[in-house]
Amino acid sequence: MRPHGKPILAAGCAAVLLTLVIAVFWYQDWQYSLPTPRPEALKQPALGMVMSVAEVLPGGAKYDPSRPLLLHFFNPECPCSRFNLDHIRELTRTYGDRVNIVAVLEEDSTDNLIDGFRKTGLAIEAVVDANRTLATAVGVYSTPQAVILDARGTLLYRGNYNSSRYCVDRRTEYARVALDALLAHRPQPALEPAAFIAYGCRLPRPQTAALLARATP
Repeated sequence: MRPHGKPILAAGCAAVLLTLVIAVFWYQDWQYSLPTPRPEALKQPALGMVMSVAEVLPGGAKYDPSRPLLLHFFNPECPCSRFNLDHIRELTRTYGDRVNIVAVLEEDSTDNLIDGFRKTGLAIEAVVDANRTLATAVGVYSTPQAVILDARGTLLYRGNYNSSRYCVDRRTEYARVALDALLAHRPQPALEPAAFIAYGCRLPRPQTAALLARATP
């Protein structure tokens, strides 16, 4: 009987490990399928409000003031932020010559955050929002989120990139739809409520000391 003991034990361990892996994936999928809890003290500027781009985007970030601005709120520790990297690359290829696209990096630590972001291969301007200055200004409390302002600073869109966690549903590419309307000089479309119910990861706690860092592609 002894020769059969080890294979049975190994099979049992493998079954337990597989069960744990499935449970982790299920939990992750379930966790990020729920709306991100809204902070009780959240104040969000209304769509249509004109904001000062210089105030929204401090820190000397480079941008063309004659172009619209897409703020991409990104946390490298958030799985949902990583899931939509390919979508951001596509938006950059499609609109990068007509729209300022700036990654707003949200994380607990600022150490090597810019260098880590560069490893994603996204050749766009990036700022570190260590004390949530930008997030607070535009009313963002989750990642990934998109904020679109026209060249005058009018807040046109604040919400999800897609209803799909992996940004694979072409019909619900909300940020792209908003950009297309803006660039075609059309009124912003009436998007479904799912566009504005934030999903993903809560923003990290703000740092004690305010710090904004800038990186150029």
